[in-house]
Amino acid sequence: MSTATTRLYECTIDVEDPNGYHTGRYFPVILGNEFKGGRYRVLHKLGWGGFATVWLARDNLTSSNVAVRIINMNDSSQEFKVLHHLQHSSVAQANVDHPGRASVLQLLDHFELATPYMGLVFPVMGMDLRSRIDAQRGQRLPKQAALNVGYQVALGLDYLWKCGIAHGDLYSQNILYSAPAVSRISEDKIMPYLGNPVTGRVRMTDGQSPPPSMPPYLVRPASIRGDDVDVKIADLGNAASKRREKTADRKISKIFEIITGRTFMDAFLADRMDMIVGLKRVLGQPPLMWRNALESNVRNMLDSTPARDMGFYQYLELNYNQDDAKLLALDGYEDEEEFPIEESEKLPPEFSKTDLASLTEILSGPLSYEPQGRGTPASLLRSLSLAWISDMI
Repeated sequence: MSTATTRLYECTIDVEDPNGYHTGRYFPVILGNEFKGGRYRVLHKLGWGGFATVWLARDNLTSSNVAVRIINMNDSSQEFKVLHHLQHSSVAQANVDHPGRASVLQLLDHFELATPYMGLVFPVMGMDLRSRIDAQRGQRLPKQAALNVGYQVALGLDYLWKCGIAHGDLYSQNILYSAPAVSRISEDKIMPYLGNPVTGRVRMTDGQSPPPSMPPYLVRPASIRGDDVDVKIADLGNAASKRREKTADRKISKIFEIITGRTFMDAFLADRMDMIVGLKRVLGQPPLMWRNALESNVRNMLDSTPARDMGFYQYLELNYNQDDAKLLALDGYEDEEEFPIEESEKLPPEFSKTDLASLTEILSGPLSYEPQGRGTPASLLRSLSLAWISDMI
C-alpha cells in the first residue's frame, strides 16, 4: 500500500471530515474565493453534507447575499438535473404559478468548476425543521406553526408531483426555514450579524505538511435561525421521476413529525423487525404477499403480534402528548429505563381529540399498505385544506 493512501488528515475544530478533500468528495474552498468571474465572493460557511459544502457568498452583481453549494457531480448530478427540470421543462413552465413553487428551494444560478465540481446558487436559508423542533420548549411546534408548516410542505410536494417529481428523501433536515432578511444585509453588517468565521488548521496525523490540494484551514458553519413562518423543501439529490418511484413517499411521516415533534414509527423501534411488527400493531394486518416475502423469523414474530392493538389514533395521540411511559408499556418495555421529557417542559395540548381524530382519518388512506390506496400529494393537500383552513385563517 502506498504512503499516500495511508495518510490521514484532521482538523482542530469540529467540521466536515478533511479526508473528504483528499478523496475528492469536497472541493477546496477558503474565505475570499471568487467564482464565476468574480461575481460570487465567499464570506462565510453555512454547512456541509456527504458530498457538498455550502457557503455564504456575496453576489457582486445584485449586491445581495446568497448560498453557494459546491457539489461533486460524480455523486450529486441528479440534484442539478432535477433543479434544471424545475426551471426549464415544459411541465415546470406549465406549473410556474403553482402556489407550492414557493415552498420548494429554487436554483438562482450555477457555474462550473474544475471537473467534476459545480456550484449551485440558492437563496440563503435558516435552520432545518428538525433543529427548530428540538429547540422548541417541549420539542414540539405550537399548533399554528405546525399547521402552517404542514400545509406548506403539502403544497410543495404537490408542486413537485405536478412537475413529475417525487422527492425521495424528505427528512425534516431537508425542510428549511426561509431567511430573506439575511440576503438583504449589507456586506459591512453581515459579519457583526453572523460573527466572524472560526477556522481550524488542517494537519496530517503523521506530522507532514498537507498537500496543496488540501485547504489550509476549514471553517465552522455560521448559525442562521431564519424566520418563523415560511419553509422550503430542499435537497433534491435523491428525487426521481414519479413514474420511477416504487416506494411510498415520506410525506405522511413528515406530517406526523410536524404535528407531534417525533418521527413516525421509529421513535422507540430499533430495527427492521421491530418496525414491521410496529406497523402491524398500528396499521393492521399487512397483505399476505408482504408477509410471505419476509424471512421466517420475522414472519413468526409478525404472526404472534396482534393487529391494531394500538391503532393509529392511539399512536398519534400518545406521541403528541409525549406519553412515553404508555408507549413503552404498549411496546412491552415497561421495565426499560427511559428518558422522558420533564413534565415542566411539556407543552399543554393544543390539538384536541377531534383534531387528532380528523388527522387520523386524513392519514389513514396515504398510510395504506397498497400503493394504489395512498392517493397523491394533491389528495392529501385537499384533505388538509378542508380540515385546517379555518384554523389557519
